[in-house]
Amino acid sequence: MEGFLPLEWCVFWFVLSAPFLIWGALRIRKIFAEHPEMKLTVAVSAAYMFVLSALKLPSVAGSSSHPTGSGLSTIFYGVGVTSLLASIVLIFQALLLAHGGITTLGANIFSMGIAGPLAAYVGYKAMQRFGISMSVSVFSAAFLADIMTYVTTSLELALAYPTNGSVLTSFGAFFVIFAITQIPLAIAEGVLLVIFFNFLAENKPDLLTGIVRTARPSFKGKRNTVLGVAMMIIIAVAVVANAAIGLLGTDNQGVELIQRIDPNYQPWFSSFFTPDGGLQLVLFAVQALIGLAILAYFIRYLRKKRSDWKSEGS
Repeated sequence: MEGFLPLEWCVFWFVLSAPFLIWGALRIRKIFAEHPEMKLTVAVSAAYMFVLSALKLPSVAGSSSHPTGSGLSTIFYGVGVTSLLASIVLIFQALLLAHGGITTLGANIFSMGIAGPLAAYVGYKAMQRFGISMSVSVFSAAFLADIMTYVTTSLELALAYPTNGSVLTSFGAFFVIFAITQIPLAIAEGVLLVIFFNFLAENKPDLLTGIVRTARPSFKGKRNTVLGVAMMIIIAVAVVANAAIGLLGTDNQGVELIQRIDPNYQPWFSSFFTPDGGLQLVLFAVQALIGLAILAYFIRYLRKKRSDWKSEGS
């Protein structure tokens, strides 16, 4: 929502997010220096975020929204690295898709790259400490990362646009638009990440050493593959259906609420490049394809390694 967040709040969220981005850059530098083999998994974490955040899916209340894809990076590398990867995705979308925005970049980084991942990280670590299964822990992390992103977005907008001076009243209204409608998408995102972790546990369990207490997949082999394919088909159908129906996005509903709260407010900044609906759909598809290409390479790489290992064993 370019230009709809007042300037002082844009600056506030930029300043609040900056230390996390610096921390993330230092963490990635240290990871690459000490464990260069992890470059691929960092790229996969970013690719996963690219793919999921590019999906515009129908949700409840006749609206559409995006998953975040930040759960994978959070489980593997924590909040700092995730904030940096999220900033890359958000800058890409702001510059090429006119989605989100440069002025709201700090607020979006804080919600998608910091607040959501922080809730996911704390929840995941707590569950692993108490011996909760891998699948339940992973599902919960993805769900929390997604939902808390939009809860934070609701709070950010409520602080900027209190209804008759009441932040709580505004928060409730924005919460219904952004967080409640996100629940089905958060559930789907959780299931998808469990499928991915099942694949890793079966094909490359050493990648999960130190990350998962017990890398025991809920589904193995063909069952996990069938479930993964089914999920991808459902998501693809949902994306196409959303494009055909043209559901109003939660961002648009948020703008309408802002204008009801403050009828005189006008956006103080607009995007340099605003693609029409068809072109934006194509650009989102390009974003998803970039991520899918990296994920496909990673999956092929793991399957080849597993095949080579089996050949050596025989």
